[in-house]
Amino acid sequence: MDSYIRTHVNRTGRWIRKHLRGSEEERPEQIRVGDEIMQFLIKRETSLADALEALTTVMLHVLSAKYGKRDEFFRFFEQVSSFLESTERDQAIGLIPLPGTAKVQPRTVTMVERPEGILRLATEVGELITKCGPKSLQDGLNALTSTMLTVIEAACGRERADEFDLLLRGFSTEMHGFAGGRVQ
Repeated sequence: MDSYIRTHVNRTGRWIRKHLRGSEEERPEQIRVGDEIMQFLIKRETSLADALEALTTVMLHVLSAKYGKRDEFFRFFEQVSSFLESTERDQAIGLIPLPGTAKVQPRTVTMVERPEGILRLATEVGELITKCGPKSLQDGLNALTSTMLTVIEAACGRERADEFDLLLRGFSTEMHGFAGGRVQ
């Protein structure tokens, strides 16, 4: 598997991203599971807001089962729910365009009824992850967070994805505090 590292700079700071290339068999576990989740969301024509809330619900459900219900989880869910601007919420999930290709005009989709539709979508994503069988809890969580970042970057651009990455990093730092450094 080939990999290379690129440094990106924008108004939110300086970022280092590792890019991987290789066959499907060589993909790391989190990328394999993340790709399955992404294809599922695209096939369902899921809105960006619904996808983020469902993926966050799955992630927090798993963490609650391991660490118990915590105020940090509820606070993080509220931050994710309010992250998107009103013009971004109903955009359809799509793929990030390859460099040099024309950017596809964002489509809008009807959001599901709340909260029942979000819970149903979260359940379906959870079943998909179970079917994919990630090798570890960390691989499953990384697949969820990388999918969240991908859907935001595809719909809203890299800068918004970087802003969301900062939100995830803050939550991860809080997690290290009570989990004894066992969760990334």
